[in-house]
Amino acid sequence: MNDFETLTQLCLDIVHMKITPMKAYERILTEKKDRDAISSELIDVLVLTEPESEFADNASTSKENFESFVNLLTNTIIPEEILRLELDCFKKDDHSKALIRLKTKVYFKQAKFNLFREESEGYSKLVTELMEAAESSANENEHAKILKHRVLSLIGQFNLDPNRVTDVILEVFENFPRQKLLFIALLKEIDVVRDYLCALLGFKFTFYQSDKKKKTPYSLYVLTASLIQHEMIDMMKILGYMIPKAEAIKEGHRSRMQNAQERASKAETISTASMPIMDSRGFDENGIGGNATTQTISFTTVIQLQEDEDIKLSEGFNEEYVLSSNQKLGLTCALLESGNWKQAQMLIDRLPEYYAVQASPRLCRALCKIIEKSINDFYKKNCSLNLFGDLIKSTKPVLDDMGNGLRPIESWEDLGKLSSVLAYLGPRIAFRASTNIKIVRLLTAYYRKVDKDLLPKDDKLNQNFVEVVSECLLPSLTLSETNVALSEEIWQLLELFPYSWRYWMYSKWNLETSRHPEMHIMKGKIHGRTKYVLKRLSKETVKMMGRQLGKLCHIHPSTVLSYLLSQVQTFDNFIGPVVDSLRYLTSLEFDVLTYCIISQLADPSKQALKSTDATISPWLQALGTLVGSLYRRYPLELNGMLDYVLNQLKLCKSYDMLLLREIIQNMSWIESISGATKEQIEALGGGDLLKQEAGGYSTATKNRKAAQRLRDALLKGDLAVGLAISVAQQKEHIVYNESSTLPLKLVGKMVDQCSDTFQQLVSFLSVYLKNDDFSKRVPTVRELLSDYSLGMEATMCLARPIFFSRISDHYDAAKKISKAAVEDGQKTRLDTQQKTEMFTSALESQVEMLMDELKASEPGMEENIPVKFFAVFWMLTMYDIEVPTAAYERTLDALKKQSREDSHGKAKKTDKQLESKLREEQKRQIEHVERCKVWLLNKKDSLIDEQFHNSVLEALIQQCLLPRAIFSELDAVFCGQFFMMLHEMRTPFFPSVLIIDRLFENIIPLIAGLTENEANSLACFFEILLCTVQRWHSEKEVFEKECAGFPGMITKQAIEYQTFRKLCYRWQIRFTAMFKTVFTKDDADYVLIRNSLIMMTKLTSGFPVISHAVATMETAVTKLKDREKGKRDDLSLKAASYVGKLKMRTVKIYAQNSDYAPVPNKKVSVGAEKPKKKEKVVDEKDKADGEPVDKKIKVDSKKNGTTSSEKVVKDDEVHQNGSETEKKATVDNKERKKRPGKSSHGSKESKKEPTTEDGEVKTPSPPPAKKTRIVDRLKRSDEPSKKDEKESPKDTESEKGEGKKRRERSKDKETGKEKRLEKDNKEREKDKERKRENGENQKEQKILKDQKQKSKPSDEKLEVAGPALPDPVPKKDDKKGSRKAIEFDLEEPSKSTSSSRKDRKDDRKEKKEELPKASRIAEPARDAGKSGRDRGHRTFR
Repeated sequence: MNDFETLTQLCLDIVHMKITPMKAYERILTEKKDRDAISSELIDVLVLTEPESEFADNASTSKENFESFVNLLTNTIIPEEILRLELDCFKKDDHSKALIRLKTKVYFKQAKFNLFREESEGYSKLVTELMEAAESSANENEHAKILKHRVLSLIGQFNLDPNRVTDVILEVFENFPRQKLLFIALLKEIDVVRDYLCALLGFKFTFYQSDKKKKTPYSLYVLTASLIQHEMIDMMKILGYMIPKAEAIKEGHRSRMQNAQERASKAETISTASMPIMDSRGFDENGIGGNATTQTISFTTVIQLQEDEDIKLSEGFNEEYVLSSNQKLGLTCALLESGNWKQAQMLIDRLPEYYAVQASPRLCRALCKIIEKSINDFYKKNCSLNLFGDLIKSTKPVLDDMGNGLRPIESWEDLGKLSSVLAYLGPRIAFRASTNIKIVRLLTAYYRKVDKDLLPKDDKLNQNFVEVVSECLLPSLTLSETNVALSEEIWQLLELFPYSWRYWMYSKWNLETSRHPEMHIMKGKIHGRTKYVLKRLSKETVKMMGRQLGKLCHIHPSTVLSYLLSQVQTFDNFIGPVVDSLRYLTSLEFDVLTYCIISQLADPSKQALKSTDATISPWLQALGTLVGSLYRRYPLELNGMLDYVLNQLKLCKSYDMLLLREIIQNMSWIESISGATKEQIEALGGGDLLKQEAGGYSTATKNRKAAQRLRDALLKGDLAVGLAISVAQQKEHIVYNESSTLPLKLVGKMVDQCSDTFQQLVSFLSVYLKNDDFSKRVPTVRELLSDYSLGMEATMCLARPIFFSRISDHYDAAKKISKAAVEDGQKTRLDTQQKTEMFTSALESQVEMLMDELKASEPGMEENIPVKFFAVFWMLTMYDIEVPTAAYERTLDALKKQSREDSHGKAKKTDKQLESKLREEQKRQIEHVERCKVWLLNKKDSLIDEQFHNSVLEALIQQCLLPRAIFSELDAVFCGQFFMMLHEMRTPFFPSVLIIDRLFENIIPLIAGLTENEANSLACFFEILLCTVQRWHSEKEVFEKECAGFPGMITKQAIEYQTFRKLCYRWQIRFTAMFKTVFTKDDADYVLIRNSLIMMTKLTSGFPVISHAVATMETAVTKLKDREKGKRDDLSLKAASYVGKLKMRTVKIYAQNSDYAPVPNKKVSVGAEKPKKKEKVVDEKDKADGEPVDKKIKVDSKKNGTTSSEKVVKDDEVHQNGSETEKKATVDNKERKKRPGKSSHGSKESKKEPTTEDGEVKTPSPPPAKKTRIVDRLKRSDEPSKKDEKESPKDTESEKGEGKKRRERSKDKETGKEKRLEKDNKEREKDKERKRENGENQKEQKILKDQKQKSKPSDEKLEVAGPALPDPVPKKDDKKGSRKAIEFDLEEPSKSTSSSRKDRKDDRKEKKEELPKASRIAEPARDAGKSGRDRGHRTFR
């Protein structure tokens, strides 16, 4: 035995190439020397191991090695004749073929019956007996015994062959499969040999293999399965007779997958070119025929065309052909239909994955039936309502699986084990809808019980169930042929899962189709049909095509919706029809839609920014618009989208914040404040109802259900405050991190988007969340400032609703306590004073609380800023300080008008209810504002402590006004109104005029760093201030009533009306110079120009109001418009808009500076003031002297924007409104004031000038050239000259005395002002250059040089008395120095604002003093050199 095993192992090693044939041969030779009988044993071993060489891994190589070994043994160890007889490798000649035929005839060929010896009547009777027994059998076992005796009797009587009788029994059995128990019992009674039965069935299967046209009948599979189930034959033996073999099965599986890929690709394209187009009458929504006739192809015809093309490609892979040609698969199907899962599982495991279920839907249904049988009892126990009890009983026969089926499910753990069986099916569980529904309902019941804590949580069981849902139940929709009920059943299960699990399942459903070719084919079909439908989708066909889209979505929603989203991203005008067409989707499909949108947003291959101009890509904007429209109209779950936006913000990705803005704006009436009109902003300062009715400017209808869904989503995931804080933090990230890599224009838009989104979200939370919920979720002010690093504006925007909700709660609680304390029988109604006291007490407590939190967040804050003022400023809103009465009235009028136009009674009733609610809301706000103002009035003295009187200016501007003013337009309006309210309340240490002056001082560096919305907001704030300033400037009575004596108008002394007018003039000049500088620079920054245009467009109601400033601005902006046209078109458009608005405004324009303020006119040419007749005389004299004076006068008059006749009238206005020096001086002084240089002849020559003026008119002979030119320029009209002649004697007498004293004082001050002289010389050099440009002659320049040497004292006095001209962009000093300068500018204003010219003359005669210091500072800036000369002439009279 050992020798035989050794030889066998040696031959196997040769076959498996573990040893070479030569080495094996050498070992055989060695063994033969010891044993002679080795040849006989070796031939037996070779016969046994030869088949191994054919079935080895490398069959060809193994066979070659084996043949090489046999050749070595030939005629050395074993004779060749013996090898030829025993081994197949030598049977290649005719002799071997004959031997094979002989063996086949002897051992395998069936012997023919001798029909002459056997009688056919016996077989006829046998068949009759068997069929009668099959039709009328009652008790199988007893009838089988009777039938056995009859069969044996027939065999004996008619001498029938027993083998032939057995074959006849099997034939009848095959035709009567339902009587399998009878025939099984008969075969057992006859005691048929099992191997013979197996061989007999094998020959039957072999018969159908000989010809491909012959199809194996399914009844043969059923017969074989029955015999296997009752253990009459061995399944593994019968498989040896069946085809195909393993390699053929694998090849067929690969061919099936390739065919599925081809079918799916073909199905994606539907060609209707070959189909005839027929006229069909249009149908409306209900199917009623219309009048329109269109040429269309019905969608059913298109589907049929697609199916026909698919059938052509699927030839050779249909179920009927596969079951007839694949005998192993047919047997498996028959076993499953008989309930024999154990043997069927063995067969399925021998096949490739999903091969059996992919090839035969019948097999899938059989397996589903087995599963359903196992879960029926458990389903009735947990899910079935059993409404009819036992009245309805199934008449279907129960499968008897002989213990080979599935064990009945009795617990949830058993159901979890069933997942291994469901894994064989996969999505093909859809082929039996009842099984599918029962599994879905069982899982739904399980998770509901777990949520209610009726069942313990089991992670392993949960994992099994999740796999069942993702692998079987959810993908089964694709193969279920538009089963809407199944979709809703599955959604009831899926909605119990977190959205992250669901999205993972959708992704698996959408992507993993390679394992299931049926799904891949169906996906291709759905894709092709979707393209066909969307090509025909429009506003007119939205209902019809929407239904077709809904049907397609029931099958494979992700395919339909992904393609639909791709079309929306390409064509944004497609959004409206698409949104309307989605009305027929189920809840599950809407959830898949959200997943598809997030997948599109998170696609890494898409760029959020355009590569051309670095703006947000159109596809992202289109998706944002679609998201807002979808969430407003349909009940989509929001948590997934909101979490996505939050996670993107955590990753510092700001572009997806567009989605949050669209969601809030579309799902609620709360919109962005940016871009709102003044009326809308005014309405936003009212109550919630007014905001809702008049504060929005969208035409979309209000959807309260959508707003409630958004609120629930924010609360469910605790996303509300997290989103708000993340959005606020994102603004800082954009400014400090992303601005270095992104274009500045885009950065500004993103910052504005952050601010708008943050304000929208906070407004939504404050309106739709209860006060308690909002207060619990929002951190404290200290935490927001310190832990989350938010700015003060964002912190208070988020925390402000909390404080006023607490105030309201404390106020209501105090009222209840007060009412409860009143004894019975007395009135319980509180009066206004009591309510005010309660409210102010509650307000005071919250202010103190906010002050404590601010001090805790920033230690030492109380040393640098008035904390109480800071807290009050940031806590209050427009709702607290002003009632928008006009907005309420407009809204009420609109409601009345709408009610009159509507004829339905319900609408009128609703409008009346809304009107009463609005009036009640207005009444509540009026009471609230009165209480707030009462509290402020009582606490105004403590808002700003005296210790901050020097530093309060910078603190108020930098930490209060500017941060809040640029936050939003509503906050800007609040800043302006709060500023005016504090001014009107006469708040101590609140420097109103200093704040305005500092704000208007130099705004260019400020607006250069603002975004577009911030610039709009700041312009809104400046507009309020400028309009108020213009109102104070307009009339003295208004100024005296609202400003005179107010603390805000006192620096060292109170500012009077004329000084304030000069201040207004200075602000106008500042704005003109600053904006002109910006617009005239060729290399000016884009942001600076844009923001300047925004500011100027907003300020048109108050700037410019002086004619030369208007002309300057219009010219500069027009040039800017032309320069930027074609380069930066948005700037050109803004410039054109400003110019148009400047021309269209209805604002009083002051032709001269003197009309606006008591200041000299700008660049006034005296010659232009002379009458036309005298201008002609001057022209003749000038032409005689060779200098065209008239031409120069015309140029000057054009620059000033007025004619010479107009200047005569305006000169009178200057005479009345001018400064003290101008009114007190004589005509000679006025002439010297207009001179380009100082006279070298002193005051004596100036006294003679009036006589020469009269003499020149009467005397025909002209005086010297210089005198002629000067006199001609200084001549006035007849009436002013006569008036001056009357006043000249008084003026000359008073001026002589004043001149002596002034000269004495100037001599005393000469020694200490050497440095001032150098500065004056530089200014005069600049003045000299300007005069040269204006065309002054050489003689005047010589006189100016002489005066510089002779009148140094007057130059020193000039610097003291004259107003200094600031640069267009003045440099900022340190804080304290700037404040002192402003105080110095405005000191002693009363001395410079006398209303009567005569009174001012008398005052100067009595006091004999120089001009007050306030006049030289408060007077608006002018040319330094020109003003210096004027003062110098007046001083040294």
